[in-house]
Parts: sequence; C-alpha cells; structure tokens
Amino acid sequence: MHVDHDAAYASDYARWIAEFEDRDDRLIGFAMRGFRLRPVVSVLLPVYQTPPAILRNAIDSVIAQSYSNWELCIADDHSQSAEVETILQSYARQDPRIKVSFRASNGGISAASNAALNLASGEFVALLDHDDELVQDALYWAVEAINRRPETDLLYSDEDKIDEAGGRYDPFFKPEWSPDLLLSENYIAHFLVCRRELMTEVGGFCSKYDGSQDYDLILRLTEKTGNILHIPRILYHWRASATSTASVADQKSYAAEAAHRALRDHLERRGIEARVVPGLIAGRWRVRYVMPTEPAVSIIIAAGGKLEALRSNLKSLLAKTDYQNYEIVVIDNSKRGEIEGLAKDFSAEFPRRVRYIDWRQKPFNYAVINNEAARQCSSPLLVFLNDDTEVIAGDWLTAMAELASRTEVGCVGAKLLYPEGRIQHAGVVMGVFENCGHAFKGLDAHRQHYFDLPDVIRNVSAVTGACLATKARLFQEVGGFDEEKFPVAFNDVDLCLKIGQKGYRVLYTPHAVLYHHEAFSKTAKDLVPHPNEVEAMRTKWKDVIEADPFYSPNLTRSAEDYSLKRKG
Repeated sequence: MHVDHDAAYASDYARWIAEFEDRDDRLIGFAMRGFRLRPVVSVLLPVYQTPPAILRNAIDSVIAQSYSNWELCIADDHSQSAEVETILQSYARQDPRIKVSFRASNGGISAASNAALNLASGEFVALLDHDDELVQDALYWAVEAINRRPETDLLYSDEDKIDEAGGRYDPFFKPEWSPDLLLSENYIAHFLVCRRELMTEVGGFCSKYDGSQDYDLILRLTEKTGNILHIPRILYHWRASATSTASVADQKSYAAEAAHRALRDHLERRGIEARVVPGLIAGRWRVRYVMPTEPAVSIIIAAGGKLEALRSNLKSLLAKTDYQNYEIVVIDNSKRGEIEGLAKDFSAEFPRRVRYIDWRQKPFNYAVINNEAARQCSSPLLVFLNDDTEVIAGDWLTAMAELASRTEVGCVGAKLLYPEGRIQHAGVVMGVFENCGHAFKGLDAHRQHYFDLPDVIRNVSAVTGACLATKARLFQEVGGFDEEKFPVAFNDVDLCLKIGQKGYRVLYTPHAVLYHHEAFSKTAKDLVPHPNEVEAMRTKWKDVIEADPFYSPNLTRSAEDYSLKRKG
C-alpha cells in the first residue's frame, strides 16, 4: 500500500479530523434506542505472538464500543507466550462477551481466523487484526447501516493508518462498491462486516491464500452477494509497523503471490476467460480479458480545422496502434479544404484504414458531428477520439477494446496526458466545481497518487469523450450524444451517465495512454461551457453531482487532486 506520510499531508489530515470528526454521545445513544435491528456482531480476532501493549489496545478498542451487543472471539494461534495467554484469559474472565480459544499448534492466519469464526454466534461477523484498532463507534455505524439497509450482506468502511506512536495518517476514503477496482487492488480491506451465514457458506478463510487471505475471502463473498454497502467513515486504524504490509507493500512477496492466486481462482470460478498480470505499481493487478477475435472498431475523429494536430494524430494512430481490426473515420467540420486533402492523402496511402466524411460549413456541434459519423459506421465498437490527441502506447486500443467488449461494460476511457507529462484525464469525477471535473488533472503522471487510482483499472461515473470507447448498439440505444442540451460541452459525461443508468459499468483504464493537446479543436469561446449546458447538467444529473458513488464525500469538491474536504 502506498504511504504518503509527509508532514504537510499529515497536518492536513489532522485538520480534517478536527473539522469533521465531532461525535455526540447523546445523539448516538438516542439513535441506538431507535434501532429496530440489534444484531450480535462477533468480532473475530486471530492472535499470534502479539506485543502485549498492542494486543491490549486491540481488545480495548472492542470493549470501548458504543454499540454493546457484540462478542469478541479470540483465537490464539499457538503463540507459546505465557504473557499473551495471561492477558487473554484475564480479559475473558472480566467480560462474558469475550471468548478465547488456544490452538494446539500453529496453523497460520486462516486457521486461526477459522478458529475464531467457530466461536462466533452472532448474526454478523467483523474482522479485526491483532495489531489494529477499531474506532469507538465502528460497530454502531455498521448496525446503523444494517438498520437503514436490512438486506445488506457485506459492509466495509474507510480506514487510516496509525504509526508506532499512535499518530494517524494516510486516510483512505473509498468509493462505493467498485467491482473492477477490487480486481486491481484490495481496496475494501478494513473494516469488513459480513453475515455469519454467508461467511460460513463460502467456507470461511482458506490457508492456501495466507498473506492475502482477506482478499480471497472478499472475492469469494462478492461472488455470492451483490448486497454490498460502503460506510464513508473512518472506522478502522491499521497499524503500520516495521514488518506490516501497511508500511511496506513489497515486504511480503508471498502475500503478492497469494493475491495473484486468489484473483486467478476467482476469475476461474466465475467462468471469465482472463489472466492476471502485475499492474503498473507493485502490489496492483491488471486483469487481461480474452477476446477470441478482435472486434471491428471505428475510430471517429471530428476534425475542426487544426491541420497539424490532425496530421500528428493520424500519423501516431497508423504508426503505433498494435490492434489490427480498426478503421479511422475523419468527419470534417472545417471551413476550407485542407482537412479533406489531408484525410484523402492518408486514405490513398491506407485505403482500408482511413475514411473521410464531409461535414463542412456547418456550425460546430460536437454531438451532431459525432452522431452523424456513428450512423455511418457498422463496427460493433466505436471509439470517439479528439483530433488533438496522440498515441503514446501501442496497445492503447487493445486495452480499451478488451474492456469495452465485456457484456457488463458500457464505456471505457483512457489515461490522457498533457505533452509535458502531467495528467489531463484519469476518469471524470461528478460534483467537483458543482458539476464535474477530471480526476487527478494537472498532477505528475510519473508519481503515485491516492492509493494508485490513476494507475489501475477502476469504476467511474464517466470518462471524457476525448478518447471514449463504447458499443455501437448501446450508443444508439441511449440516443447517442445529446444534440440539443449539450452541443459542445458535457455531451460525453451525459452519454456515460445515460449508459450507466441502464446498469452498465463505466471504466477507466491507465493502460490506454495518449497525449491530449487539449482544446486545439475548440475556439476560445467553446472552452468556457455555455451557461445553458451547465444548467442542463445540474438539472438532469443533480443526484449524481450531489453524490458520485465513485468519489468519497470526504474528499474536496473544489479541486481535482483528491485532497481532503474543507469546512465551509
């Protein structure tokens, strides 16, 4: 896990804690009295040679819970420590809710966790590592969520880390349920609460995956239920010690191997033809989906008259694209004949690759232009590409097509960089600037940012139309780009949201990388969205602007850098 523990960030997190972590005992007590459901939550705590002070902190964090209907199920994995045994027996004597078992031999983390599960009688189980701590209201918020959504089978929360001095840092404010992000990294991790019946049904923990046993468990649980709920609150402190995976991701190579096995076996169980390869960052993964044949792709380029931009674009496409089954469709919205001449020169050199559509002397309406081009294409996949883009990675189209071909996927967006190497687009975030913005825009593409989200395949609400892949069938089904409400701006975001509304996933992939010489194709007037388009977005997509499921409410809405929210 990437750790950003510099002084400025730690100080900003301290500011966030001071501004947003107020708690009111009276309000919490009042809310609990109104709970219709008060399930017993069995907290599973596998223990092995835990330093006594840290062990006491973990147990005390359960005892201190504001929600009292819990049991703590502790399994000692043959620590062979008289001090640990004394501590555990002492706690068990003091509180009847604490159950302890001592294994006769050391079996590893999964065996110990299963021993703790065998002690559990609660309707729900919660997972706690022996060197971590729960927030005082962790169980309260879990049960509050269960009362709000009684069908919930699996809950997870936000988390942060604590150092050896107890200082808090590196908060992870997570998105709502994101199945593709889970295949890229175990973003769910802590704090996990699950129905005990479901945990038993999937067979509990599996020693084959020790080191990434929680990742394997989560993958198996998500195969059985879609009733998954995220609590956007820090409920768990993950202790980063010199040897923990919280502090050094590559310290335990066996954990990475176990994660690889867990992902591979998960895909096999689901009958998905794919292979798992290391991602762009250590500890992250990429699922490569098998395409039995390359589906035909029409790459639609609306050309507004920027001759040199288009020339660079076409040269890079034709020289670098590894994918074979594609055509380039240039639709000319310029005023003169230069674009036609350029396109026809390329078409003569690459007769089965480049096609020209004349749409000259007509007002600039991005939606109309692209809808017209799409109507003249017969490929099952469409890629809308700005004329001011330039291919960097040759496998860009393969990376997009293999995702866009999946049955459940509606749109796929690429990683776009400014020429100097900063991020121009890594997914669209709704709610930023009271409308929408580009995730991580302006940040250095060569540095790691916010739990590596710019560098993994992940679920998003929308992607930019500067490089957007979709199924032609779906594009037509939702009416294409909206020609009336969004003639210039937001038509791409609107398209993604319409397709997402039908239940399809919108994905961002960092494995399709292009330069974007942004706005070559627009006039200065076009760069500022028309008030009518801004208002149309805010009216039509009010709900997702207020609450983007893939962007935490704890993060800023006044910047695109995933920094922490500020009061006021």
